[in-house]
Amino acid sequence: MANKILAEHEASALMTITLASLATSTVGVGRQSTLVDNTDNAQMLRIFFDITTGTSPTVGKTIQFYLLSGDDAASPNIITDGAGASDAGLTIASAPLVFVVQTDATSDKHYKSSFLIRNPGPYWGIAIVHDTGVNLNATAGNHILRYVVENQEIQ
Repeated sequence: MANKILAEHEASALMTITLASLATSTVGVGRQSTLVDNTDNAQMLRIFFDITTGTSPTVGKTIQFYLLSGDDAASPNIITDGAGASDAGLTIASAPLVFVVQTDATSDKHYKSSFLIRNPGPYWGIAIVHDTGVNLNATAGNHILRYVVENQEIQ
């Protein structure tokens, strides 16, 4: 009988998403990452991020993270909100909200944290929308999105 459940972590992988100067939106207009092939069936992912607001954001607003899921290479593909395979603009209509960051009025503030996603599906990605009242910071290097596969081993 097993008496331990141990976490196993793979190496961190950078996600492709262009967030520099992403415009503020109150109607779900944002940006999607390039989709990740999950045909190796990762069951749990930890998403790490560092996103920097622009100059003079509005206090009490948010940066929102949405999960995009797609079926396998079936034709035609079905992907949440009609997302494409690559980094691009996207308007959120039905994607599930998976994490929210509350922002303040500090200019060029880095927001760093992480969150878990369980059972993302055969292809998955992240979409980001914010309503901070100003564009995100214009420097591409001030925005990072990574993921780590977290599996469990029973001993």
